Parts: sequence; C-alpha cells; structure tokens
Amino acid sequence: MALDKKTTALFKLMERFLIEKEIRPYDETILVEFGCSSKTLERYLKEIESLYDHIITIKESRKKIWKLVSVSDIFEEFIKNSQDLSQLFLMAQGFDSSIFQELEKGTLSKIAKNDEQVFLFKNFIMEELQSTKTKEIFKNLKVATKNHEYRDIYYHYNKEIVYKNIKPLKLIFMDNNWYIAFLNEENKFLFSRLSFIEKIKKRASQNTYQKKDIKPYLDFLKNVQNAMTLYDVKAKVATVKATPHIAKYFEKNMKKFLPSQTFKEKLPDGSILFTLNYTQELEILPFIQKWLPDLVIVAPKELKEAYVEKLKTTLGHYDAIS
Repeated sequence: MALDKKTTALFKLMERFLIEKEIRPYDETILVEFGCSSKTLERYLKEIESLYDHIITIKESRKKIWKLVSVSDIFEEFIKNSQDLSQLFLMAQGFDSSIFQELEKGTLSKIAKNDEQVFLFKNFIMEELQSTKTKEIFKNLKVATKNHEYRDIYYHYNKEIVYKNIKPLKLIFMDNNWYIAFLNEENKFLFSRLSFIEKIKKRASQNTYQKKDIKPYLDFLKNVQNAMTLYDVKAKVATVKATPHIAKYFEKNMKKFLPSQTFKEKLPDGSILFTLNYTQELEILPFIQKWLPDLVIVAPKELKEAYVEKLKTTLGHYDAIS
C-alpha cells in the first residue's frame, strides 16, 4: 500500500529535519517541492511538533520556525505507514553516522513495536539494503518470521551451504549488519548475515510452526551479545583492565560497549577493571583487539593465552612483508 500524500510529506519533512535542523513554513524551495501553500506546510509542521517532543517552535522576528533538538523517534511515522521497511535503511545510509548515535536501543524497540515479533534492534541502522535481491530476501524473511513459516536458505560464505526447512526467529540488526536468527532442521540455533544469503525459497508445504516451540530461543535473543554468542552454552567471565589512557570510557556510569560489561573497580594508577561474559573467545576478542594496546586481559588464563597467540600471529604477518 502506497503512502498517502500527507504521510509522504511528513516523512520528507522529518528527513529534511535531520539535514537542516530548522524549517520555515515560508521556505520557497520546500513550498515548490511539496506543491503546497505556506498554510499547509505550517499545518504539517504543527502535526510533527505534536507527535515529537524534540521538534519545537521558536520565534524569528514575527515568524515561526520549527527546530529539531533531538533525532530519537524521528522515523516512527514512516515505519507505521510503510510496507517496505528496507526503504528506511536506504535513506538512513545517506546521513552522517553521528546522527544515529542518538537512536538508543529503547527508541528502536519503540518504533518497531508494531512488528516486535519480527525485529530486534541491537545497533544503529547503518547497513545498506540496496540491491533488488537483498530487498527481496529481507521482505521474504520478514513475512516468514511474522507468520512462522518455514524457508530454505541458500547461504554462501567461502562455499555454499543450504539450510532446509528452517524456522526464522528474528531479523536482527547488530554490529552494523542485518542477520536472520533461525533454527535448522535439527533445531540448532544459528545466525546468518543477510549479505551472504544468495536466495530464499518458500517451502511447498504451507505448514507453520508454533510460537511456543521457539520461546526459549526468543528469550535467549533478548540477551544475546553479538552474532558470536552461542545458544545453550554456559557463559564464562573475563576480567579486563583498561589502561589510564582509555579508562574514562569504562568508568562506572559510562555507556556500555557490550551488554555484559560490568564495572568492578578503579585502580590507584587510574586503570579500570571490568568484566565481560562470553560463550566463546570470538564473542569478545575482536572487541578487545579494537582497543589494542589499551585493553589487557587479566583472567582467565586460557583466554589471555589465546589472545597472546593471536597477537603473535598478527606480528608474524607483518614480519613476513617487512
């Protein structure tokens, strides 16, 4: 179903707010683009202001202008009215990524409330869905997830793997990529990145699976840390030290980088000790490596040794080309 003229205009105005921050109802460029009068444009702006607390009216001489003071919840109107959510993500990739740092997980959960059984946002919406094939895969999986329908996934990463008769659980946006979480025929929990999916086939049978059969997996997804988190594996605890150089980012009241991140103490030299939960090394080692050399694994010993071996391998690669 196509968006009506008014909703389209509201969305275009919200998009413009992200770029210009201020909109004047007598702006000739907008009036020509929208093909409307100044009164109509002012009415649209008043409606947006009534919907979003972060859009306010301020006076400029004797005239009013509307100003964006925060971007959280800006896409709610579009999501409520669009049948093709991927268009939002295409629009999103054109903006400065810093804009989306204001979109917290709580906000993304709110704007997706009408499709909460389909989507789970773990990060900001920055991955492109440009190709027709990717859009079709996205839409196909959205329908399958919402209706609890089986699918066949043709996945290619180094080699093609075909997952037959899978149960889609959630479309998940995390680590700046789209994933589908699903159960294979043996009920093994898996993640597949959408950009590595070649095609999706609908099963000839119209049978569906019951939501009660996947509830434990949906509960698990609420606390999943990233695509490397393993299902039904008891988490271990790593103790990590942030050197004084970066310690401020790991203070007690700072925003967490990973859901399991827990502040422990500040040491006399200014370092910070914190812990991370992990089900396998790959779940946290890439994060620690991003902060090289200022995050140091204190415990457990086997994780520290595994990380040291990776560092040695990295240095070996550099030695080979020197």
